[in-house]
Amino acid sequence: MTIRVLVGLLFATINISCDSKTITSVTLSPHLTELVFSAGGGDSLVGVSAYSNYPEQVAELPVIGDAFRLDYELIKTLNPDVIFYWQNGTAGQVVQQLQNLGFKLHEVSINQLSDIPLAITDIAKALNSTPMEPVEQFNQQLKALQKTDHQYTALIQLSAKPIYTVNDKHWMSEAIGVCGLKNVFNDLEPLSAAVTLESVVLKKPDYIITTGPMPNNPLLEWNSIPAVKNMQIIDLNPDKFSRPTLRLLEAIEGLCKKVAN
Repeated sequence: MTIRVLVGLLFATINISCDSKTITSVTLSPHLTELVFSAGGGDSLVGVSAYSNYPEQVAELPVIGDAFRLDYELIKTLNPDVIFYWQNGTAGQVVQQLQNLGFKLHEVSINQLSDIPLAITDIAKALNSTPMEPVEQFNQQLKALQKTDHQYTALIQLSAKPIYTVNDKHWMSEAIGVCGLKNVFNDLEPLSAAVTLESVVLKKPDYIITTGPMPNNPLLEWNSIPAVKNMQIIDLNPDKFSRPTLRLLEAIEGLCKKVAN
């Protein structure tokens, strides 16, 4: 075998090795972890944010921090090829710090429900992976659930003290709209904010949609609120309803079943 052939085989081996290299990634939000798996990139993950709990295998991965504090030393040790961050949830100084450390960051933006399958496709492209299931079915299933009229009003309650909610530009507002509910704080100026007890009483929502049980909810003492008087308070699984992932469909379907026809 000639030297030229040997050299050619060596370079071919190097190229094959480079082409087959698995892209490694880290996520800075629980819903991004779930989206990476939906994008077929679960094997790429070397680190995830706190509270990442779906699917089950994420429990085996290192936790690199939460929304308020990251372990930069651990991230440097993991040395991911790409870090996925949330446009509306990752602090600007965190993004800047990671960029200063030389990491490649990939922004994931979800402002409305139709952005969820687009985000999965985008992540799959970044990881050179194939989505686990046809993501276009998400919009089709949403359309099948859609009610034509907004028959009732609702408060989306994210916490009890303070009473935290979202406006109509938030995807959660769009989600309850699928079930024929109109957000009573649709005109709230910020995307999400705390509101007063008095303002909720005045809005008189027909339904209160909560992200999990709230036993100390101050609204429960006000029978003048139709939702309280008629016991129309719906507790949704927070992991499914408060995270913009494919599992949001399960929360919406469950909500629609509980809303009066």
